[in-house]
Amino acid sequence: MADAFLSSPPVNKNNQFSERWMITSAIIVIILVGILHSVSKLVKRLKSQGATAASLPPGPRGLPIVGYIPFLMYNGRKIPIHRQFNDLAAQYGPIFKIWVGGQLHVVISSPALAKQVLRDDESNFSGRDLPLAIRACTYGGLDLAGLPMGRDWNFMKKVVLREVLSNPSLDRCYELRRSVVVKALREVRSGQPVGVLELAHKMVANATMAMTWGGSDHGDVVDKDKTRRLGDEMMTLMEQPNVSDAFPLLARFDLQGIGRKAAEAAGRFDRIITSVIQKRFDGEGSLIITEEGKEKKDLLQVLLETRERSGAGSSLASMNQFKALLLDITPGGAGNIATVIEWAMTELVKCDKAMTNVKRELDDVVGLESLVEDHHLKKLNYLDAVVKETFRLYQVIIQRQALQPCTIGGYDIPKKAKVMVNAWAIHMDPRLWEVPTEFRPERFLESGNGMMPFDFQGSNSHFVYIPFGSGRRICAGINLATRMLKYVLASLLHSFDWKLPAGEGGSTVDVSDEFTLIIKKKKPLTIVPTPRLSCPDLQA
Repeated sequence: MADAFLSSPPVNKNNQFSERWMITSAIIVIILVGILHSVSKLVKRLKSQGATAASLPPGPRGLPIVGYIPFLMYNGRKIPIHRQFNDLAAQYGPIFKIWVGGQLHVVISSPALAKQVLRDDESNFSGRDLPLAIRACTYGGLDLAGLPMGRDWNFMKKVVLREVLSNPSLDRCYELRRSVVVKALREVRSGQPVGVLELAHKMVANATMAMTWGGSDHGDVVDKDKTRRLGDEMMTLMEQPNVSDAFPLLARFDLQGIGRKAAEAAGRFDRIITSVIQKRFDGEGSLIITEEGKEKKDLLQVLLETRERSGAGSSLASMNQFKALLLDITPGGAGNIATVIEWAMTELVKCDKAMTNVKRELDDVVGLESLVEDHHLKKLNYLDAVVKETFRLYQVIIQRQALQPCTIGGYDIPKKAKVMVNAWAIHMDPRLWEVPTEFRPERFLESGNGMMPFDFQGSNSHFVYIPFGSGRRICAGINLATRMLKYVLASLLHSFDWKLPAGEGGSTVDVSDEFTLIIKKKKPLTIVPTPRLSCPDLQA
């Protein structure tokens, strides 16, 4: 009797099938209801704003309800989105629309229209409709990139530009990032193949963490490898396409589980940041004085001192907003910088001439008995051109949202429409750039000496070069990103000769790309180092 009671009842396959069918049917019904509701709301909004199909920009028709989603995600040739947008611009012109589910996206591919969106009418195009995973990972969009422009945003940007990421602040934490980079260089083994992205990411992420909270003895608080992996996990979740973003009514169901996973990862990261901040409140490791009498002050200390000076009424009084700023610096930026380094190394191992030029400059400026130091970077003009050319070839799509109905290029743009500036298409336009598909750093040099008037601000290039966007919404981390990128890239190039594995030549390097939040290399670059310096600092 006991055995009979404990044994499982016989399985009825028809019942199992019926249950699965009911669950599947319920999910399909939920999705369809959500989609129809989203489309209905959009149609009502367009009508209320007076926008008609005839007044909107041209574009591909897509499919009923889902719009252009199937072609973006499952196109037969697997073309990355930035390249698809470039192909569509060739067909429909420099401004076109696509529907992503029930949401209208307008894509811009010309300097003149980019200028209107990013500079001339920037106040109207300052909206940011954040994906749910990004919102979950940034304390509800409290970081500088997610905050709406206004009093809090103005204050936070001023804090970042004038205090946290200013040149004096970055100078004070140089020794912190230098020690991490030198340690990583010592661990590179001669003749052993190296995955460039993995190495660069480790160097940049660890250096960034050292700069952020490295003034304290945080060995028992922060596991750098664990924190770096957690940052990678958060970035992966933020990059994933989410049906809840295309159809907001479905967000409550979190059909792909992305929202739940993002919230869990963000919670783990919050515990790390909270522990570090608490240790600093307890007076541990706020400042270090070197033997030379120079102070090493990490960015957390700078931010805490700014918070104390600002008083209880400031935006930094909110601990979540305070931590959101730290989040901006630590996990996200490291992966993006490492990706650009991998692309630069890829192009240099393909192009012997460029590699020779950058090595010659490093030898002249730094010398073969010294490591690259921060003060060398301003003299490395050719390296600067290499970085600028890499950004030109592999740059992101800049996203904004219209806050009010307006007109671009003679077409009506409804309120809440997402506007995307395809910087990659502008950077690859043969009418604007000579042989744009070629890696040619010399285009950023004038007579081989000194800088052309192309900077990272997008302010003096007639919007033909906008790697970080432009206007007040331009990326606030330019200073940190470019200094870190140049320092790590120069250190790798100066400390080692890099060759492709035996049997591979420059023409065989795979440069296929894919688009997530940035343009990534599809196949990681693996190359072989040989030490080239007689420098005591590189001896373990």
